[in-house]
Amino acid sequence: MILLHDICDAIDFYTMNKLIYLNRCIFHNVPRITDYRYFPFATIKKGPATTSFIPAPDIWQPPTIEYQFKQQPLSAELIPLLDQTGTTACIVMQQNQILFEHYANGYTKDSINTSFSVAKSMVAVLVGIALDEGLITSIEDPIGKYLPHFQHGSITIGHLLTMSSGLSYQEGVTPWSDDAKVYYGLNLREQALKAKVIESPGTTYHYNNYNLLLLGLILEKVTGVPVPQYFQEKIWQYIGAEADASWSLDSKTSGFAKMESGFNARAMDFVRFGALCLQGGKMNGRQIVSTDWLHEAVCPPATKPDSKKYLGVLNPPLSRWTASNHGYYKYLWWGWKIDDSTFDYFALGAKGQFIYICPRTQAVIVRFGKKWGSVDWWPAILKQIGDSLGINSKPTD
Repeated sequence: MILLHDICDAIDFYTMNKLIYLNRCIFHNVPRITDYRYFPFATIKKGPATTSFIPAPDIWQPPTIEYQFKQQPLSAELIPLLDQTGTTACIVMQQNQILFEHYANGYTKDSINTSFSVAKSMVAVLVGIALDEGLITSIEDPIGKYLPHFQHGSITIGHLLTMSSGLSYQEGVTPWSDDAKVYYGLNLREQALKAKVIESPGTTYHYNNYNLLLLGLILEKVTGVPVPQYFQEKIWQYIGAEADASWSLDSKTSGFAKMESGFNARAMDFVRFGALCLQGGKMNGRQIVSTDWLHEAVCPPATKPDSKKYLGVLNPPLSRWTASNHGYYKYLWWGWKIDDSTFDYFALGAKGQFIYICPRTQAVIVRFGKKWGSVDWWPAILKQIGDSLGINSKPTD
């Protein structure tokens, strides 16, 4: 009788990886918020102290939410809307006070939420820290300075951060799409170095996960440690997280962080990360990342690509947003330009994961969910919540 391990022994390592990859594509197919349970992961340990927020649920009355679904105007009370849209957690924090905290659809305050592309904005903060430390000289540096085996010298770190690298990228869920190769791949370092340039860098916005893999390779090179370790040592240890987090990896053998989507934590700890950004990179008396970098990363760009060139986003609301006059994408953050001097900004992940930061009202609003739900554009709801808070005194540290 032929045993399974005999078959495995007869299959070379490359073929086995292909089989595992196809298994991931076929049996998991569309990404889910529970995917962190089957990916290998690196633990990100919390620091010795927890940052406490002040519970203040009685000082803010949630507004009736005006929103759209399929471009039709609707209204609803906040809690029923959250419950009916697959929301797992929604938290409103203003000046270190928790005004609203709601968990739904089987989730509690102790539940783990995966970030999907919220992780991209977290990577932007890591890049800022590497710049602060002099490990990266400038975002104008060609990536070949740090990755000599990547022979596309005209691409800069800035191009990676603004999704304008000119690298080829095919969306979709089929095993041969780049979306699948990045999300399910077992050796993402190798995958990143195979990326091909198809147009001049800096000319076209194209949301492209290879950019994040290349940033991960650069961070590994300049820091000498895996990205989850760098994140633990520079951010998680100091923001007062209440629990350990994790960062999903491509495979145990490769051990490379899923840079584009793999950060997993409790909802309240995502609020703490948002508070770090709201407070100009300072938390618990420690300047974790420079204020100048954070401002540059999230403020509206001086110019935007031609709206006809906004490619690579399958979700129509995202396409309309980046092409609109007030919507923009900067250094792995999305933004909402309100007027010439005012803006909100947010980290956005698939299925409606959000860290929405409202400097006008000194608020962080987190929404995580199992699905996007029957809502055209969540940022319009989150901005509405921010608007309802009013403008208080200057921020606290």
